[in-house]
Formats: sequence, structure tokens, C-alpha cells
Amino acid sequence: MQNILKIFVVFWAALSLTGCAPPSLHPFFTEEDVVFNEALLGVWISDSGKKCLFTRSGDKHYELLYVEDGSARFEAQLIELGGATFFDLYPKPLDKGNGLDFANFVPAHTLARVTIGEDSISIAMMNCDWLKQLSDRNQLDLAHERIDDEMVALTAPTRELRAFALRHADSKEAFFEAEIFHRLRSNK
Repeated sequence: MQNILKIFVVFWAALSLTGCAPPSLHPFFTEEDVVFNEALLGVWISDSGKKCLFTRSGDKHYELLYVEDGSARFEAQLIELGGATFFDLYPKPLDKGNGLDFANFVPAHTLARVTIGEDSISIAMMNCDWLKQLSDRNQLDLAHERIDDEMVALTAPTRELRAFALRHADSKEAFFEAEIFHRLRSNK
């Protein structure tokens, strides 16, 4: 239970990007699912002023710096499951702190549905309210924990998370309305 409570800390970190996204202890992907799209690299801005900076991190991975009031840094894996494209976001601390904070930090994965256009990307985070409703009705067919009756923390293994994401990839209820980001072009 103590580890599950630590997920609560991660949930608040995820709020900086999503407003509400269910955390998962395990990733939603295997390495075979990971793809890289060069077009994502660079700075993106939404109509509401939120900014995303995607940089390459390794061979097929991204680092995402998300800025809205404050900033949050994520390892971002672009994944394809059955023709659907997603981000698996995993928080990265911005600094080393004093060590005690990291002893109480259990990073978790969050899932977003992604559509990549020529000069725009849309990012729709998984809907925590939808998962909570499924759990309330005993219809959530994934291992999970309820924290303070308000949050669902997913504890299912990757194999089951992948299948769940694929099954609900086109569901309007499973994901929040997408935030649209436009490429920020330099004036050279």
C-alpha cells in the first residue's frame, strides 16, 4: 500500500501536463512498439499558450519539456499499436533535489493518443474520470488500485495495458478532448 500511495505523488506531477491522467506502474509499450518521427522534434505551442519541446533522447526516444505556468520533463515514447499512435509519458525530475524527495517518488507512466499533422500535433490524454467510472461499475478489466476513492492507479502488466489501449484507441470516452499544438517556426 505504501508504494501505491507513492503513485499519488506521480499523479500530481502528471497533472502539470494533463489536468487528470491515470498513472500506471508499468509502461504501455514494448520496445517493438516504439517508433521515431523526426517531424516531432522542435518547439510546439497551443492556442492557450502551452509549450512542448521535443528533443531526441537516444536512438528512438524523445525527451519532452512541457511548459504551462511551471515546467515538467518527461521521457516520451512514441508508440504504435494496431495503427493507433500514442505517447507513453514517464516523468523525469528537473533537478536532483536533496535525495529525500526521490526516496518517496515512484514515477509512473501516462498514456496519450497522438495525431501528427504536417505542422500540428494533437495530444489527448487518457481520461481518468472514464477509468474511475469503469472501476465504480466493476467494469475495469485491468489490475488497479483506488486511492482516496478519487484516483485509479493502474497496476496491470504491460501486455494487458497494451491490449487495453488498443481496444479503446478510438473511444471518445477513453481520452480527453485533444489539445492541438502548432509548430513554432523561427523567423530566419
